[in-house]
Amino acid sequence: MGMDINEARAQIELIDKEMAKLFEQRMDCSKAIAEYKMANNMQIFDAAREQQLIEKNSVYIENEELKDYYKDYLIEVMGISKKYQGNIIGK
Repeated sequence: MGMDINEARAQIELIDKEMAKLFEQRMDCSKAIAEYKMANNMQIFDAAREQQLIEKNSVYIENEELKDYYKDYLIEVMGISKKYQGNIIGK
């Protein structure tokens, strides 16, 4: 049958801990990008770049059932990055 609910929840907690570390690393990179964009008078939003990233990164998902959910996840993460970049550039 698979793992029980407690095992699944414990596994999610470990994954979330790792994702938190990766999130901070990603946002550090987003900050560096915002600073570059600000210095070079560039827009935060680049639709072509976002679509390229979605297509490129979606190939890493082997489970076809999850691919569209992963694309949604990427869109949300990029939205958070744009919001953060906007706060940095707006300062």
